Amino acid sequence: MKWALGVDDIVKLLDDPLVEGACGEPLSGLADLRLAVAGDISFLAAQKFKKFLPECRASLVLVPRSEEGQPREGQAWIRVEDPSLAFGRICAWVEALLLPRPSPGVHPTAIIETGATVSPSAHIGPYCVISAGAVIAEEVVLESHVRVQRGAQIGATSELFHGVTVGWGCVVGQRCRLHPGVVVGSDGFGYHSSASGHQRLPQVGTVVIEDEVEIGANTTIDRGRFAATRIGRGTKIDNLVHIGHNVTVGRHCILCAATGIAGSTELGDFVVCAGQVGIAGHLKIGDRVTASGQTGITRDVPSGTVLSGTPARPRMEELRRLALLGKLPELLQRMEDLEKNYANR
Repeated sequence: MKWALGVDDIVKLLDDPLVEGACGEPLSGLADLRLAVAGDISFLAAQKFKKFLPECRASLVLVPRSEEGQPREGQAWIRVEDPSLAFGRICAWVEALLLPRPSPGVHPTAIIETGATVSPSAHIGPYCVISAGAVIAEEVVLESHVRVQRGAQIGATSELFHGVTVGWGCVVGQRCRLHPGVVVGSDGFGYHSSASGHQRLPQVGTVVIEDEVEIGANTTIDRGRFAATRIGRGTKIDNLVHIGHNVTVGRHCILCAATGIAGSTELGDFVVCAGQVGIAGHLKIGDRVTASGQTGITRDVPSGTVLSGTPARPRMEELRRLALLGKLPELLQRMEDLEKNYANR
């Protein structure tokens, strides 16, 4: 689907914009500074990309308020506080145009069991199954093949994309987005091991996902053994993340792809885990902790710590350790030379 915006349209989407220059053609594309052509909208968010600005061919560029220089002929700049955020608002307008929310209604192939409650303003897509006792609130969107098991609740205006499963008794808050293949409320991994084998421990708790949480494709969140696994308000979870039973994730955390959190661990607010971070069970991770990629956390972490490595260490300590490891071949050669010199004396 084609779309077009004028500079005046974009100004209405932004906070306190300052326009410089002018462009004649309608704006109908989005591109980075290096690839943009006439008719595109681009933005400068990081100084490392500033070198591409003078030659940028975009018709409109969003720049920081303090950016030096001026637009080239036939180009407009809009000065804003945060170009990346402003560009995101434009992208949201384009997304809403290209992917409008579907109309309310229930597809004829969907199965809604007796005793389920579905708002008339909700959209229930093809082959969805909503079990008895489930509650689907106002303006919820369930795309195709979504399964909402008995007693589960989906909050107002939340969107569940293709193939999402919400287990029995679990709660998804308002304005949440669950991407394809998400499983909420799978069994926690609980067994009693003995000489005779591994006896399954029933997992009869639940999962509570608070408002404005986004969960990436094929992420799994286990139900608690007898209490709740909880995801705090505003947290954003990437694809292929696993969250174990009875974990508590605080508000506004970021969990990047392939992160794994073992059972009963507690994360504070604004925690950031980069890709492939592993966190052992029964730990307490303080507020605003940041773990870089592939960090392995095996003990409690105080608030505000920045971690790297496995086992995790404060980041600067880990960088010094890695620098020393890089010198080991040189140090070994020097040691061998010293031994030879000593033996020849």
